[in-house]
Amino acid sequence: MKKVHIAKNKLLVKLFFISVFSVLFGIFYMAIISKQNKEAVEESLKLFFESINKLNYQKAITNCLCSNIFYLVAVWLLGISIIGIPFIVLILILKSFILGFSISSILYFYKLKGILIAFIYMIPLVLNLLIILFLGYYGILFSKNLIRLLFFKKEVRFKNIMRRYSKIFLFCLGMIVISGILEIYVVPSLLKLLQI
Repeated sequence: MKKVHIAKNKLLVKLFFISVFSVLFGIFYMAIISKQNKEAVEESLKLFFESINKLNYQKAITNCLCSNIFYLVAVWLLGISIIGIPFIVLILILKSFILGFSISSILYFYKLKGILIAFIYMIPLVLNLLIILFLGYYGILFSKNLIRLLFFKKEVRFKNIMRRYSKIFLFCLGMIVISGILEIYVVPSLLKLLQI
């Protein structure tokens, strides 16, 4: 039992470090892209901040929730498949990289003002990443239990594990809705106050 607990803790630490390194890579990636790509990123940021003033809230919240729930469902489904573990890790790397790249892009183009902008902008992104990390952790544990059951014929309380995994998914779903509300209704209002 103690060995299982240590293995679970090791998995969580590994996933955390994968996320941190991916965020750092996203931050440093801004420094190595070409001038042309930097100009494209700057244009995208300008368009994004301009769109805040004429935001269609209903359309924005629908798109935001659909996108976030898609990732959440993908991670959950990958957790109940045997081959899902590497794909869960890839999703975690992708989300972490995007967070790092977003932060560095804002800081690069908005300098000191960018610190506050990046802080406000990254609140829902960090929350989304933590949700994916949390569900991904349990998804990998579920997948490992499934492998033990199917291939090693080890005794696993499958119904209990499935029930817990489903409850975790519902909790994450609720959190992703809160994150979406923050991203669409709270963050743009705070960014408008900064008069970007």
